[in-house]
Amino acid sequence: MTRGGRGSASAPPVLVEVTRGDRIESVHRGAVAVVASDGRLVASVGDPDFFAFVRSSAKPFQLAPFVASGRFDDYRLGTEALAIMASSHSGEDRHVRLVQEILRGAGLTSSVLQNQVHPPYDSATAQRLLRDGEKPTVLRGNCSGKHAAMVLFAKASGWPIESYWHPEHPVQRLALETISALSDVPAEEVATGTDGCGVVTFGMPIRGLATAFARLADPSAVADPPLRSALTRIRDAMMAHPELVAGEHRRIDTALMRAHPSRIVSKGGAEGVLAMGIPPGALSQEAPFGGEPMGIAMKVEDGNLARRAGDVASIDVLRQLGLIADPPSDALSEYANPPIVDPRGERSGEVRSAFRLRRGP
Repeated sequence: MTRGGRGSASAPPVLVEVTRGDRIESVHRGAVAVVASDGRLVASVGDPDFFAFVRSSAKPFQLAPFVASGRFDDYRLGTEALAIMASSHSGEDRHVRLVQEILRGAGLTSSVLQNQVHPPYDSATAQRLLRDGEKPTVLRGNCSGKHAAMVLFAKASGWPIESYWHPEHPVQRLALETISALSDVPAEEVATGTDGCGVVTFGMPIRGLATAFARLADPSAVADPPLRSALTRIRDAMMAHPELVAGEHRRIDTALMRAHPSRIVSKGGAEGVLAMGIPPGALSQEAPFGGEPMGIAMKVEDGNLARRAGDVASIDVLRQLGLIADPPSDALSEYANPPIVDPRGERSGEVRSAFRLRRGP
């Protein structure tokens, strides 16, 4: 089922350096694409056609067909439900209760969900579960909101519920068609694979993901009225409830949207995928690359398992675009240039940005 590959055979440029003393100890390579809502490349680092499976960055677009169909409104759910359905939540109690309420309102239980079971991303919650001898459940999985949306969409549409996760299920086919339309990548050219949560994930050049996020940020560029309305509602819900999109503690998506209310929509993905949209009016017309709405997509080649590269790169690309001040606010400083510390807490190195956006094409 998997198709696709790297957009370029050459090594991508260094995005982030890790120092120890006065020497560079490690580097994180990758690529960045910044795209306007008409698909025009505004700026880039490395190859804007660098391939990536977009992973959880696709969640707003996987949700959009449900909302555009009108069937989301059949359940009389609010903006918090939209936010958790587009989330990679931290498994906090608030997240679990909200997904439970969504399922209960549809006459369902968590037994219908087929996403992964893993400890909560929120360390305090995970430690409490261990201390109390409570095992994580499917509801604690970061994708439980997305899976709940897929189940409700299938139920309202009269489609099979038990197979909602199959690649050929109508829910999954509509997700593919939607991200294809918004990214300008033909459906037959979108690579497919199985995501960590068990449903289909999509692969494409990061330029395509940036294009989709530009249209999430500025849905006025979308011709189809129901889809345009759905994207507007999803975007606004994510920006209104950033703590549901990620979590209360040490999550870059939440931190960015809280620090700059209504000026950014952010949704990262696994394996070093980061995606953000800048809505109309968020940037000054005197900003270095102009003031129009933009979508941003990045791929950290090594997968960003330590999360340090993605956090630093996210802050710096927004700084270079003129959204974030230099230096960043206190709320974002821990993400921008985190220190490497020794056992006594003294600084022994740092993680720092090493790229400059170039105007494109």
